[in-house]
Amino acid sequence: TPINISFIVPINDAEVTDYLIDAQQTLAPYMGYTPQPIDKLHVTLYQIGYLRAGLPISGTWLREELNRLAQSAAHLFEQLPPFTVRIGPLNAFPNVAIAEVHDNGQLRLLESAAANVIPAGRRLSSTYPLIPHITLGYFGSRPALPIIKVLRPLRTSPGLPLRIDRAAITLYYRESGAYQAKHMLRHSVEEVIATLPLSKGDANAP
Repeated sequence: TPINISFIVPINDAEVTDYLIDAQQTLAPYMGYTPQPIDKLHVTLYQIGYLRAGLPISGTWLREELNRLAQSAAHLFEQLPPFTVRIGPLNAFPNVAIAEVHDNGQLRLLESAAANVIPAGRRLSSTYPLIPHITLGYFGSRPALPIIKVLRPLRTSPGLPLRIDRAAITLYYRESGAYQAKHMLRHSVEEVIATLPLSKGDANAP
């Protein structure tokens, strides 16, 4: 199983977590898979690559390299101030239920900081720009019209503020063993390699 390495922003706010749980419960009947476990909900900032499992293939990293990368990232991220984003309303990508994340460009600044600690020759090329969001679960092959109908009233929610005061480097992968494909998210593992506090000043502006 590939082990994904990423910079993420964890969700550590109880009110926001309750909002996301309610959203998952509302959308669960329309999902082809069990929702993302609540302790693994996050905003992905930047994919670093994959943990090396054999030959030094492009885009793979040794675990000990990640420790050095985390030290460089910690030094850079501590120069950046905390900030506030807004979580919500709910929306969807094709096949994916999401909560939108709205900010004034600060998450893209974190994305840029994350990319800058990676040697240029080892950065993964990105096909799409960062669209900040929280993945709630996967619809699978369910019909689109009922999903559109259930999402429509949920789009009117103003959402909730979330204070961002840290990021993290994590490993994310599926557990080995036998389980139904629809439970794959329930059998996911998120291992925190490093927590990266944002420490500069006490910025309160969104």
